[in-house]
Amino acid sequence: MSLIDGIDLIDIKHIFPNNEIKLEYLKLISATTGIRFDNLRTTRTINSAIIKSWDYEISKRIIRDLFNCTEKYEKNRDSKYKLDELMFQWQHLNLGEFEWPFLPIRFDQHVHILNRRNISEAEKDDILSKEIIKYRRIKDINAQRNDYIEYLIFENNENIIPTLGNSKGVDFYINGEPYDQKVGRSVGTTFIEEFGSNYKEIAINSPHLVARSLYEGQDEARFGSENRLLIVYLDNDLDIGDIEASLANVDFRYPMRVEFEYEFSNGKIIPYETYCYIVLLHK
Repeated sequence: MSLIDGIDLIDIKHIFPNNEIKLEYLKLISATTGIRFDNLRTTRTINSAIIKSWDYEISKRIIRDLFNCTEKYEKNRDSKYKLDELMFQWQHLNLGEFEWPFLPIRFDQHVHILNRRNISEAEKDDILSKEIIKYRRIKDINAQRNDYIEYLIFENNENIIPTLGNSKGVDFYINGEPYDQKVGRSVGTTFIEEFGSNYKEIAINSPHLVARSLYEGQDEARFGSENRLLIVYLDNDLDIGDIEASLANVDFRYPMRVEFEYEFSNGKIIPYETYCYIVLLHK
């Protein structure tokens, strides 16, 4: 059921992390609509009051106002300034190109290759120390970017209801429908191999191909066909202007329908249909 038509217990669990916030929400509903709530002493009666009094437009506005008062909103909003500071430090420390020095799953192999190089032990230590610093800082910079992206998506789209806590499987309700946000470092090896050196241009012009590839290429242990908000990096060295421009190109009024097939480890291929929004971050 869409939130436009009503709310159920599953949606309540996603949006409201505890009874304290639910009661604050109902207090604001009462002040706005004049509805009186009695006997709100148990989770059952509180949830029932939310369901019976739900009005999509009024409830959306109140939940968005509640989110504006959370630490998460403030952290996401202020991440823009933290990101500026981190990028300045990157240049000041002369860390070079903004690119991953190694992949975590290949760290042992990376160190093995470094140890075989015909250079001194001190030089090896210096190289690895700088690479670890780069890796940590890229992780921090990307975390700040993702927080700022989440802030921009919420702030610039009145049709979005956020979750007020950390809800597994749902980050936003867009036009009343739940969406799980997923962030990808790239379009994926499969997409790059399929489209070759022009993969970036093809991705920008045909984002539905990226979405299909990401759904089909996901790990089986974490497989899901649910609605998703996909954040995908085409470039790494992005500044705030690049992020804002990339998001400006996404229309959050209309989701993209994605049809894909997934081949499971037992050889069975099952077709799926889902909806998503995709944000391609690039220069």
